[in-house]
Amino acid sequence: MNHSDARQPAVAGQFYEADGKRLEAELKEYFAKAENDPAVLKAAPENGWIARGIISPHAGYMFSGPTAAKTFQAAVSGAAFDRVVVLAPSHRVPFEGLAAPSHKAFRTPLGDIEVDRKALERVMEDGDGVCAILDEAHAYEHALEVQLPFIQTVLPDTPIVPLICGGLRPGMEQMAVKALSSLWGPGNLWVASSDFTHYGASFGYLPFSGPNLPEKLEKLDMGAVETILALDHDAFDAYLAKTSATICGAAPIKTLLGAAKSSGEEVQAKLVEYTNSGELTGDYSHCVGYAGIAMHGKVANQ
Repeated sequence: MNHSDARQPAVAGQFYEADGKRLEAELKEYFAKAENDPAVLKAAPENGWIARGIISPHAGYMFSGPTAAKTFQAAVSGAAFDRVVVLAPSHRVPFEGLAAPSHKAFRTPLGDIEVDRKALERVMEDGDGVCAILDEAHAYEHALEVQLPFIQTVLPDTPIVPLICGGLRPGMEQMAVKALSSLWGPGNLWVASSDFTHYGASFGYLPFSGPNLPEKLEKLDMGAVETILALDHDAFDAYLAKTSATICGAAPIKTLLGAAKSSGEEVQAKLVEYTNSGELTGDYSHCVGYAGIAMHGKVANQ
């Protein structure tokens, strides 16, 4: 594959190991610990159910890597998929709609991960203009990139449908769900990339202060988590409007919830883990929350 055919890693060496062998060892350690974790086992699909999607954090691996690994493990242990639909927010490039890449693959220190061009072209065809090629949105976006080594580890050789979510007004969000509707169901796993509340002066978000910050932060994030577990798109949207919670992947999450609802399938969601950066750094005055959530669909004829 030509160098230009693959989107090059932008945050290797910053958010995660740039050395392939060290990265592989780190991921193996994460998944080895996740394999028998009680929370992971509890969140795994029950008999007659299969993973349809996950919400996975995208911070540096030292902060959210273990939570991401547990979430992938809970969803896909022992399963196989034809493709992984990855939805990530845009942190750098402002635009509206969904941004698709022109690349044939995405490169990580673990190797290249193929882009399912046929599926991606179908999304663009079905989207009434909501989805278009915009390589600029992908070039330096970490929120999608950091998910890829996890996919390469648990679902090796599985192609991806990588999409960056820009601004999605209500009408555009419905168009996005429609464009992606053919990719919901058997053979497809969705990954909505999102961290949760970004708290602190540097984030411009200080809804409270004083004592008991860890408890207040968890309560704030769990309010959002509860609407997701209820698969209630409108309640999640209303909670964001009420609290102004700085959940950076709100658009991917809302798209995931919208797709689950429009599918007509019986879907359940389970919280795998909630944590935050303050637990590692001890600094809750500058803190980001991470929630791992797995969604399962009822297998037909069960």
